[in-house]
Amino acid sequence: MSVKREYEQAYASFWRSLKNFLLHNSGFKVSGVARSGSRREGTHKSRSDLDVIFAIYGDPEKREVYTPLVERLKKGLNVRSDKGSSYNVIKIWKNQISCDLVLRTESDFKAQVKSQKYRKE
Repeated sequence: MSVKREYEQAYASFWRSLKNFLLHNSGFKVSGVARSGSRREGTHKSRSDLDVIFAIYGDPEKREVYTPLVERLKKGLNVRSDKGSSYNVIKIWKNQISCDLVLRTESDFKAQVKSQKYRKE
């Protein structure tokens, strides 16, 4: 099997795991999860990261969500994760996979999905 195909399969598998974790095991009432960026558009390179956007009912502040979510990701998905500077992103790494996870407000999330900037799956 080619290296490119192995990366694609690894990222697809990780995307499904992360989406299911956020929706069912994150400890938050997640209203939506979507892919964004070059991997969603199909313009990625083999080492491009996965960009994932999510929204939580009630629009809590990132500071309230990111710290407990980082710890839950480490335990629940067995990944390395950390908050980005200024609480703008959660960085996730697992084997050869890297991912940026970003919290959006519900209204921004819905607008971006509607405009097809994000793909909710």
